[in-house]
Amino acid sequence: MIIDSAVYRGGHRQDTEHDSASLEAVIATLEADDFIWIGINHPEQEELDRVAACLDLHPLAVEDAMEAHQRPKVERYADHLFMSLRTVSYQDDDIETHEVNIFLGAHYLLTVRHGGPDLRASRQRADSMIDALAHGPTAALHAVVDAIVDRYEEAAAELELDVEEVESSVFSPQRTSDSTRIYRLKREALEFRRAVQPLREPMSRFATSAAPEDARPYFRDIADHLSRAADAIDAVDHLLDNALNAHLAQLSVQQNEDMRKLTAGATMFAVPTAIAGIYGMNFEHMPELTWTYGYPLCLAAIAGICAYIYRRFKQSGWL
Repeated sequence: MIIDSAVYRGGHRQDTEHDSASLEAVIATLEADDFIWIGINHPEQEELDRVAACLDLHPLAVEDAMEAHQRPKVERYADHLFMSLRTVSYQDDDIETHEVNIFLGAHYLLTVRHGGPDLRASRQRADSMIDALAHGPTAALHAVVDAIVDRYEEAAAELELDVEEVESSVFSPQRTSDSTRIYRLKREALEFRRAVQPLREPMSRFATSAAPEDARPYFRDIADHLSRAADAIDAVDHLLDNALNAHLAQLSVQQNEDMRKLTAGATMFAVPTAIAGIYGMNFEHMPELTWTYGYPLCLAAIAGICAYIYRRFKQSGWL
């Protein structure tokens, strides 16, 4: 459904009816420097087709806008630009992405959302920039894309904090089970990369050649923020690989320590077991069987040998 629609004249907003039926009449009233900004969320095919007919949008771009699983991209058609982006939010080790498809023409900006956070804050911020909006819909496009890309850096910073928590847990003296969380964060980092990485090159091309001359510095700034977010994701993925390798190494070291302790304990118990086994064979003629001090001496010998073995293992670090 159309959730917002307004005409901008000289940078000033003028609200219009939020229905596709009256859209054609509104477009007919646009003057040379005017443009209309339309926002749609969860569009139905019939409604999007009516809007596309009014704006003369390319059918392939309309088909892409209707589908909610597009790869981030920037495509230029004869008289308009189509841009597909993903909004990103991060909370509780979970990356959530939603799609925003944007059509930019000489006298219109159409945003088609498939869920996710609304663009109300971006529109309100743009509404206050009257001088910028007086230059046309490219300023409105910048407001939307800039808000989405800024959220990439915020999500990357939050993800980095969780990676630092994992690193602290991996290298803590306590025994921890971090592999599950590491794999989960790696999966979320992969989802994050799918939203950011494909957009780097087309956004860079748009910022250097396709955007209007006076808007290029602003879009180059967006491209720079996008590159920083992509680099942050690569760094996070690399840190998670290192954390996983360190965690597996820690587990191997802990298992070796456990095996050494078990080996040392089995060795100490082997001495009394051997002596008890010998004296338990019940032969009639055995030394010390009739000796008064034979039993306590045997126990003392067992204790002494076990104490010696324990001391040697302790000195070697096995216990």
